[in-house]
Amino acid sequence: MLELARSLIRDEEGQTATEYMLIISVIVVAVVAAAYVFIDPFQKGVNKLANDVRTILDSGMINGQGVAR
Repeated sequence: MLELARSLIRDEEGQTATEYMLIISVIVVAVVAAAYVFIDPFQKGVNKLANDVRTILDSGMINGQGVAR
C-alpha cells in the first residue's frame, strides 16, 4: 500500500500535459493581446498603402515620373 502511494506521488505523466496546456494558454493570451494592440496601426498602414497604389494607378506616375494619364 505504501509503495502504491509512492508510485502515485512520483508519477508526473499528467503534470506534463497540464504544464503544456498552461504554456499554450499563456502564448495564446499573448498573441491575442498583441493583435489587439497592433490591429489599428496595421489597418491604417494597409489603408495608406491601398490609397498610394490607387493614386499611382490613377495617375500613371510614381514620384513625378512616368506617363500622365
